Amino acid sequence: MNEDKQQEAQFLTTEHFVLQTARTGTIQEAIGRANLFIASVSSTAVALGFVAQVTQMGEAFLFFALIILPSLYFIGIVSFVRSVQVAIEDMVHARGMARIRRYFVERSPGARSYLMHSPHDDYRGTLDSFGLRLTGFQSFMTTAGMVNVISSVIAGVFVGLAIKAAIGVPPWALTLGGVISFIASVLICWQYEVRAWTRAEQNLVVHFRSEK
Repeated sequence: MNEDKQQEAQFLTTEHFVLQTARTGTIQEAIGRANLFIASVSSTAVALGFVAQVTQMGEAFLFFALIILPSLYFIGIVSFVRSVQVAIEDMVHARGMARIRRYFVERSPGARSYLMHSPHDDYRGTLDSFGLRLTGFQSFMTTAGMVNVISSVIAGVFVGLAIKAAIGVPPWALTLGGVISFIASVLICWQYEVRAWTRAEQNLVVHFRSEK
């Protein structure tokens, strides 16, 4: 019997290591995608600056911007979607590690006071481990939230330039169109993120809820 328990503990220790490695991979992927997107934005901004100087911001500049900005927005959107997926994967791995901590706490109750992270695998237990509270602004502090905002700025600039190229309107109308597009893009992406997290929470079975 003791040998079975020893093998069980060894298996869970190995599983904990595998989950930790997987979490490291998700974090590295999120950072890599964010860096790729930011580098693309920086390169595009430099290219637009050069073209603007050469063309005196004429029709050639508008043509160039209207071609390159949708491509940049596409990179931002796919980076955003993947960042959401990666964050959910990381959350699942973290919950798995919490369950393993629960196993060792149940076997050795005295070890509870030495653990920094929660042995509960629900959402509240995960947040409480880091002293966080769920707020509406919290999603914008993630990698996906950052990519969402920057991508939406690109969408706003594109719409403003598209309006300028299509019809002659005063600057305030261009600004208004860009702001509306920015807000619409932010809200659509934010709703996607909320729905994705909600589905993940509904599909994930919680075994050890927080006492709070």
